[in-house]
Amino acid sequence: MRPSNTRNPRGFTLPAILVVMGALLILAVGVLLVTSIERSTSRSFVDRQRADLAARAGLEDVKGLLKLEAANDDFLVIQRTDPVVTDPPSKKEAIPYLYLARGSGGGADVAYRYLPMFSSKPATAVPKKGKIEAPLAKDLVGTDTQDLTTLPWYDPAKIAWIEIPDSKGKIVSRYAYWVEDLQGKLNSAVTGNEAGTDGLHERAKFPDPASKPLDMDEPPLSVLALHVLDPKSGDKPVGDITRKVIDGRPAMISPDSILGATAFVAPQPRSKLTGLLEDPLAAALERSVCPVIKPYREQPVVPYAEGISDVVAGKPKLNLNILLEGSRSAAVNDFATWVSKGLPKIGTQQDGFESRKGGFPEDYLKTLAANAFDYADSDSEPSISAGSYRGVDSYPFLSEVVLKIQYLGPRSQNGRLLLSWRLKLFGEFWNMSNKPVSGGARISYEVALNHSPIGSGTTGINFDDPTLLSDPKKSRHDLDLIGGRYFSKEKPIQLLPDEYKFFQFAEVTCSIDVAPNNVNYNTEFLLQEKLAASGVSVRWNGVETERISKIVRDTGAVGSKEMVFTILYPKTTGKAGLPGHGYGPHGDFVNNMGDARMSHYFRVVPLSENSLKNLSPFRRNVRRATIYNSDDPSKRIHYGRVLPSEWPDGGHNAAIGAFFQPPLSDLEVEPTADIYKSPPPPNPGNAPSRISNAGRFFSVSELGNVYDPVMWTPAYVDLPNVTGSGARDTQILNMPYAQGRASMPQARMAWPDVTTASAFSTDSGGGNTLRIGRPEHQALDRPGSHAAHLLDLFYAGDVDAPTGQGPASTTVNINGHINVNTAEKDALRAMAAGMLRQDPELRNVTNWNHEVSNGNLSPATAKLEIGSPTLSLAADRIAEAIIRSRPFASMKELATAKVKAKNELEPDEAVFGNKLMYSQGTNIQWSDSAAEEVFARVHDASTLRSRNFRVWTIGQSIVRTGTLVDILAESRRAFTIFADP
Repeated sequence: MRPSNTRNPRGFTLPAILVVMGALLILAVGVLLVTSIERSTSRSFVDRQRADLAARAGLEDVKGLLKLEAANDDFLVIQRTDPVVTDPPSKKEAIPYLYLARGSGGGADVAYRYLPMFSSKPATAVPKKGKIEAPLAKDLVGTDTQDLTTLPWYDPAKIAWIEIPDSKGKIVSRYAYWVEDLQGKLNSAVTGNEAGTDGLHERAKFPDPASKPLDMDEPPLSVLALHVLDPKSGDKPVGDITRKVIDGRPAMISPDSILGATAFVAPQPRSKLTGLLEDPLAAALERSVCPVIKPYREQPVVPYAEGISDVVAGKPKLNLNILLEGSRSAAVNDFATWVSKGLPKIGTQQDGFESRKGGFPEDYLKTLAANAFDYADSDSEPSISAGSYRGVDSYPFLSEVVLKIQYLGPRSQNGRLLLSWRLKLFGEFWNMSNKPVSGGARISYEVALNHSPIGSGTTGINFDDPTLLSDPKKSRHDLDLIGGRYFSKEKPIQLLPDEYKFFQFAEVTCSIDVAPNNVNYNTEFLLQEKLAASGVSVRWNGVETERISKIVRDTGAVGSKEMVFTILYPKTTGKAGLPGHGYGPHGDFVNNMGDARMSHYFRVVPLSENSLKNLSPFRRNVRRATIYNSDDPSKRIHYGRVLPSEWPDGGHNAAIGAFFQPPLSDLEVEPTADIYKSPPPPNPGNAPSRISNAGRFFSVSELGNVYDPVMWTPAYVDLPNVTGSGARDTQILNMPYAQGRASMPQARMAWPDVTTASAFSTDSGGGNTLRIGRPEHQALDRPGSHAAHLLDLFYAGDVDAPTGQGPASTTVNINGHINVNTAEKDALRAMAAGMLRQDPELRNVTNWNHEVSNGNLSPATAKLEIGSPTLSLAADRIAEAIIRSRPFASMKELATAKVKAKNELEPDEAVFGNKLMYSQGTNIQWSDSAAEEVFARVHDASTLRSRNFRVWTIGQSIVRTGTLVDILAESRRAFTIFADP
């Protein structure tokens, strides 16, 4: 029973239900709302993930390309910039596009296929014949492109979309990518040093090879001129940017950390127009320096390039240091065989590397090999194979030979008339190298002189006849019979660099039976010999280093006063010869420049005689009596003088100084007399032959120091705007003595290079080293014969493998090397900049008239300091020439980089080693080491391929409806990658 006061709640039920239902409705709506957000979030997450995966697909594309095409080391990485036209014109730079290039073929039939390192339309890379040149990117990307913003100073990259379908074939995402080459930047981890005065940057200097690191414990590329990134700095370093970079290395952990690590306070203001930082040094650091470039070892491979045979292209280069360590004869053979195989003669053309030799009589390629190994080995002994090759090392060369002839008078013995004689043999040696030399020398005694018939007697016996010299009753001497020739005793010789010394080598006394003793003692007779019946040989430390096969001691002409004797009266006379100078009989001799290294190879015509009054003992050979006492002030007469500044390669002249000049030519004052021994002290910087003797090659570019014995007739090219001047001046230079005194043309200051007007010669040559990193001889400047091709066949690697670094004898360490095919201008400048340090006697000619009063007997000069060829910033002319001339398929092509000629009608000019790139022009007096120094710097810091990159990608998740694209999500990423070989 319910209480009577209980009330019925029915009146409140509906509102309660409504409230509850409202609450449930609100809850339901909330649940639905949350579910919708979660579904939307899930959808958005999937789209973002899909966009991220698409962005990573670009990275995987690049990795796949590198894995497939960069597994070995015969690829190239090059770039090309598409011209960009915008309205209004953009102030930013057109963006470069990278290509991985692969070569094939060889000789004159080389082809390349180009694999774009940016997203493009699907295409097969078909080899394209001809000079390496990447295609335009616009021809590869099509019309469905994406503008990808990368580095702030570049216009956006226009690259193709690559679409990604789902399992049902529906396009759900797409991506595009562009690759930046980090290998084209300076590696801040190894670039720069503080080894100079007051902690400034330093470059290697003479006498070290140009490529040798300052400290073998430091990275070789520490010598790069990092300081030139500062616009206030030039070839001489100023500022403290190098120190800041070196000090900041621990903080450099990403590509963009360089500015913070070098104490540039963020944010740095940036130009909205150019995208560059407003601080020029900060801008240069940001775009040209990277701290995350990884080192690696690479196998040097012969490139696919014009002039190089397909037999060797793609094969490993030969390691010069491995060859140097082994048997010398095997090394010479391997070097020569490899060059012959790699640079052969093609068809009937006068090309191929061996065609360089002209009239050279021995094995040219083996001779170059011997010269190369003798340059680098640690001894001073030449590599020699008789009749085949002879290497130039730090040993002395015969620069003058003198035979003193004393007729002592008659005597009677057993009714016979005997004539008594004393002959003395003298030789002057010249240390042409920059190294001191010490050793023992012998000279052969070859005197085929004999007298004309006297009375009823017969022709006399030669003064070197074995029947005379082997009979102690007929002769006294201290000669030794070696190999069928009589040689002097070994004479100890010590010579400083570029020093001359005269020595007496032999003395022979003899009595020669000439006739019955019934001859009038007032009878005259003549000493004579068959033309060039004898020569002279030199043995250095037991090895025959030099052979002059023929010497004209006398022609036998009736008018030869020196060789006319009267029986009754004693008389002193003599004969002299200057190896490397005149060749042929008196009145018709060929004039040369006095390079004693060449005398070994002039075999067809004999060495001609030199007047005894023209002797210059203990000094560079100069016919002072007939040139400097009678020539005009410009001293155009050239025969019988040694002026390396006039040689094709150039060089420096040694002062002659005051010296005694005998009034007579009878040799009463012998060339070893004390009165001659007062020359100026020798200067190592004047030595014309550069020898390392370091026991190894530090760089293949050192082959530019190797002596090149090419033999061609001297022939000038025309002077600018003077047609026919080449032929005219050539005739003046080569004028036979009988027609006039041989002289250098007024408009020329040097012997000519090998020109297209030159012909093979058997009696002309001298003054040349291999031209690697400076203008090549005109006639040899062609694919297959250019000296710089040797850079493509050889390398200077290690011999033993450093711990943990793999097969070092077949690889080289790429640590901070810069890809010159892609490098920015400032990075290229840093490679080249710096004062020239390889020639301590670098000079400027102030007056081409020869000084006589001060004893120099050569043009007046003053000390000169110059650095890299410059327009407004240090080394910018080099950088501009490289950028203009690239892409390069080989180091030979880098060596021949050219600047545009001022006159469009004239050919472009080589930039490396070209005097015309400097304001002093042809007045520069330098050695070939200085001429090639800037190229050696660039070469030794260069590579033509890359393995360090940054990949800029964009990925999108999309829905495509017809031609319309709905972008659901987008991801932009940048990855640094290293293509580990």
